[in-house]
Amino acid sequence: MGKERDVSLDAMRGLAALAVFGWHSMLAFYPASSGYLDATPIAETARSRFWFVAVHGAGAVAFFFVLSGFVLTRQALTSGDTDPLLRGLIKRWPRLAGPTLAATLGSWLLFALGAYFYAPAALLTGSSWFAHFGGALTGVASFQPSFVSAVLQGAALTFLRGDSTYDSSLWTMSFEFYGSLMVYGLAFLLAPRPARWVRLIVVGAAGVVCGAANPALFPFVVGLGLATFLPVEAPRLPAVVSAIVVALALLACGYTQGALGVYAPLTAIWPVSAPIPFLHATGAAALIMMAESWPGMRALLSRPWGRICGELSFPFYLVHLPILCSAGAYVFLATGSAPAAIAATLVVSLAVAWLLALASRWWLARLNVAVVALLASRRQAGLGSIASSP
Repeated sequence: MGKERDVSLDAMRGLAALAVFGWHSMLAFYPASSGYLDATPIAETARSRFWFVAVHGAGAVAFFFVLSGFVLTRQALTSGDTDPLLRGLIKRWPRLAGPTLAATLGSWLLFALGAYFYAPAALLTGSSWFAHFGGALTGVASFQPSFVSAVLQGAALTFLRGDSTYDSSLWTMSFEFYGSLMVYGLAFLLAPRPARWVRLIVVGAAGVVCGAANPALFPFVVGLGLATFLPVEAPRLPAVVSAIVVALALLACGYTQGALGVYAPLTAIWPVSAPIPFLHATGAAALIMMAESWPGMRALLSRPWGRICGELSFPFYLVHLPILCSAGAYVFLATGSAPAAIAATLVVSLAVAWLLALASRWWLARLNVAVVALLASRRQAGLGSIASSP
């Protein structure tokens, strides 16, 4: 997979992060429009509008998971070289933990400084989600922020248990961590390119197990399946057909149970008992396929803005919720304007995300050096033991 394709996928990750930001902004300042926090009929909410996909957090998260399953394994599955899998497996936890630790420590500092204003802002917007620190403290009997708990949560507990009291966006980190380990393990089995029927059984069995045990992990298997079976030179469809596929994929990613309007056909055919992540994962996979095979879409996403969008995506995802509950809430209280609060949150989040991206780049560079040195030393030790054997 070439550099251009990497940029196009990174750009899509950045757009998905913006969708999560839009969803959280709607929950905070326009709870009635969200369709989740009051009794507004679903036909009158944003959930029945096609543009809802642009702010649909659940669809965006499913896209993140499918994309992780794809990009973490694609190189090894197309080349047969398992070295990228081994390096990625060793780096996965520290690579994620560095930025998440920075996010939880930043949130702790905001608590310590008394810089969170979500509670009084929520009284004006009527958002119970906002009143509970973006859902982070929903169902939490007592919460006493401390430096030690912030370190533990950012470095370990958010991955091991899904703790997210310092930043509700971190609820996805345990799925990201365990899902990544799962696809790495399966990719080691698939990288030698066994018979097609064996690959189908491995991916299919993983999908069945995840679908039954925890549907939130199912998108990782979809990404792995896409990495396994999508040809290196993906087939090109006519532009009109590609555009239709993209539109249908967006429709799938934007769907919520019972939605009407443009989503009414999906409500009519999608079984109520079927997990929604299955549909979101299908739409996400189709979007990735189109980014790989439609030159026009790939060229659009591979522009400089796409590279910037991709580099900021993870830091932006991590920091925007604490900033929404601090700077965004403060601006709302000062101006009474939700658009002003959302704009302020966006600007501050981008600035902080840029700083965190620089720190993450520094951290990743040193992590790469350490992992390469570790693997090189182990290889030398292995060769030495072979040479000294009788």
